[in-house]
Amino acid sequence: MRKTVLCVIAHPDDEAFGPSGTLAKLAKIHDVHIVCVTDGESDPKFHPQGGNLATIRRDELQASAKVIGAKHVYFLGFKDGSLCNNLYHDVAEKLSNLCAQITPALLITTELRGVSGHLDHVAVSMITSYVYRQNRSIDAIWYNCISKSSSNLMKNYFVFFPEGFERNDVDLVVNIRSVFHKKVAAALCHKTQKKDALRVIAKWLISPKEEWFFVTKRTSFAFL
Repeated sequence: MRKTVLCVIAHPDDEAFGPSGTLAKLAKIHDVHIVCVTDGESDPKFHPQGGNLATIRRDELQASAKVIGAKHVYFLGFKDGSLCNNLYHDVAEKLSNLCAQITPALLITTELRGVSGHLDHVAVSMITSYVYRQNRSIDAIWYNCISKSSSNLMKNYFVFFPEGFERNDVDLVVNIRSVFHKKVAAALCHKTQKKDALRVIAKWLISPKEEWFFVTKRTSFAFL
């Protein structure tokens, strides 16, 4: 049975660097949608590209979503780096309204520490969890997470990069070998993030072609 899947991310590129392989597999049998909470326009000192960075990154996300096979991308329009308690309910209201519109059966987001510890990621994970708990019509929520070996490679990326998990810790392991080329292509769509893209692709090439998730569900329906 074809279902609607909604992947909730904080920034353009989070879908590609995160669960893009799983999204590509899901898109073959379900209607996959992506919602990006922020505009991606971070401090210019980090991304000195000319033009409107938010517009550029929006286009990059649209290109990535096309590679993945997503049906539609939504932008909630919050400022990159601004997500905090003061905006919690504003974001939750917009996300709830979108869920009422497209009626997803499955939500996908990052694990509760935001994988990398980025506070925007943490906020989006928490808010998506809230929306899931408030909406009994959503069957399940999958929290994308990474391995300890992956987190060790990235531990100096932020002030604090949380330690990843062991394979036996997680609820769902998705084999993405058949769509790995799409995961790489989706990452390369984010040209403003080329340095990060090349670094993570190099890591993916030497890693198992898997994506890991913690799962909370209300039904036994198997999406894959």
